[in-house]
Amino acid sequence: MTSPQQLAAAIRSAAVTAGETVPSVRGADWSIGVVTAVAADGTVSVGDVRARRIDGAYPAPQVGDRIMLTQNSSGNWLAVGRTASAARALGLPMPPRYKPDHTDRASTTTFADDPDLTTVLDANSTYVIEFHLFVGGGPGLIRTQWTVPADATGLKGVQGPASTVAGDSSPQSSADNITMRSGSHGHGTTIVYGRRNVYTNLVYVHETGTVATTTGGTCAIAWAQSTSSTTPARMGLGSWMRATRIS
Repeated sequence: MTSPQQLAAAIRSAAVTAGETVPSVRGADWSIGVVTAVAADGTVSVGDVRARRIDGAYPAPQVGDRIMLTQNSSGNWLAVGRTASAARALGLPMPPRYKPDHTDRASTTTFADDPDLTTVLDANSTYVIEFHLFVGGGPGLIRTQWTVPADATGLKGVQGPASTVAGDSSPQSSADNITMRSGSHGHGTTIVYGRRNVYTNLVYVHETGTVATTTGGTCAIAWAQSTSSTTPARMGLGSWMRATRIS
């Protein structure tokens, strides 16, 4: 015959088992897992677990992602997002780099990376790169090219005042009614931009493109004067860059 003590112990054991296996008893839970399948309906699978993605926190899911899962007391799973790893998260821009002050360069046609507009790219990855530049120049103008890892591939697009623009009179001195350049080029192609009436009056230049890496390394905007002049070329305060890993 079962004693009262034995019956109480059996009830306690059954309660513990239920609490460990039944979500409505156990309450909320979370775990870490590796994605084994991605569905078109906004869910991912981690083994036998199917979880709904939180889109803003977990964009561009891929098989092999290591993610955090959370479960409510009804047993429903959410894929919260990727856990930190050596590689950058897909689809999330790296913190922008910007210029807290002007940089001037005079009497030099030698390219050098801008001291502020530079970042490091991971190996075996593809990035969208954006440069938003406020530039000025005197008679020597300003020219740019990209610094990327030696084995990187991709193209850049550029938009800005054409090299023939010398805005010495109105309205060109206000960067109005000027000839523009808009082309697609290799990362290392030299691009020369026009100017306003004085080098301290800046024009807006936009350069963007993709960089696919095999080995990681520096990505930066390099620049110099097109023709050596004692009147500086300027990379202006507030110029900025951004890199977003997409694969």
